[in-house]
Amino acid sequence: MKTKKFNVIGTMSGTSCDGLDIAYCSFWRENKVWKYSLNKSEFVPYTNTLNKKLLGCSHLNSYDLKKLDIELGEFTADKLLSFIKKNAIKPTLISTHGHTVLHNPSEKITLQIGNPLIINYKTKIDVISNFRELDVLMGGQGAPLVPCGDKELFGEYDYCINIGGIANVSKLYSNELSAYDICPANIVLNKYAKKSGLPFDKNGELASSGNKINSLLEKLNQLNYYQLKGPKSLDINYIEKKFFPLLTGYSSEDILNTFTNHIAYQINKSINKEKSKVLLTGGGTYNNYLIKKINLINKLNNDFVVPNNDIISFKEAIIFGYLGLLRYLGLENINKSVTGSSSSSSSGSIFKLNLY
Repeated sequence: MKTKKFNVIGTMSGTSCDGLDIAYCSFWRENKVWKYSLNKSEFVPYTNTLNKKLLGCSHLNSYDLKKLDIELGEFTADKLLSFIKKNAIKPTLISTHGHTVLHNPSEKITLQIGNPLIINYKTKIDVISNFRELDVLMGGQGAPLVPCGDKELFGEYDYCINIGGIANVSKLYSNELSAYDICPANIVLNKYAKKSGLPFDKNGELASSGNKINSLLEKLNQLNYYQLKGPKSLDINYIEKKFFPLLTGYSSEDILNTFTNHIAYQINKSINKEKSKVLLTGGGTYNNYLIKKINLINKLNNDFVVPNNDIISFKEAIIFGYLGLLRYLGLENINKSVTGSSSSSSSGSIFKLNLY
């Protein structure tokens, strides 16, 4: 019998606000295991104006936030239409995470923008979005979302760590899946690179020119978030309130050096199994200085694997395509052992266009 393949576009807009990752994938079942292929991919940078709006979106009033929701939806829809036309593809489904504005699970609040109705209307393709809200309403963290995909699509690793705006970890080696946000990452590094006139710290060159401030490193490592056991998650408002106030009174180079050491320390601290095989992905993986520091304080003889550029850059978009497909099929895509929710779920809102 011929194996059925599902062709899906996954998109991801991370907390770094640098742009939109687009991944066109095929998914199919083989011996009861999900497989995938990444067929086409593209990174679409945001304009400087849109980048600034997204970075400050948590402080907008409701009217301006709705305007930005529409603007990002229009942007995403238009870029997807260009991507589809250029590659002459016919996806069954678009799975879009959107951009997170608010995330405070303790008050059952999570909000993503990038209007999926606009994407559905303009592309005439079914859309899945709003992956977090159901889990949060059931008492979960609504994050991280990728562990289900990590387990199924990258299960040959003991750990998957994505170093994006926020670094997160999926622990895959035991029967019970667990995951959490480790620490802020590029959202801090990019901010202080921009203070030096650069969009980001290429290869960690600025960080390597600075000094490690041990007293600051100690304060960062003593923050209350690191005393909490998972499930737990971070959001920009918490980072602005708890992390950024500590980073005043130092040069950008010294902050970048110290925070790079902080990320490396917290990543290693998140691994508790010796000689583990650890997949590293996300924009932070291109930071050679950070990778050097991660390996330098590797006390458990773990194998940190840096894959090819497609996996580094598009793994999360691939997984969101997969999560959207699971929702479309009514299958579980969020596990309560990861988020702390009262129930596992098939989460996400489905948008189907019916015009008469």
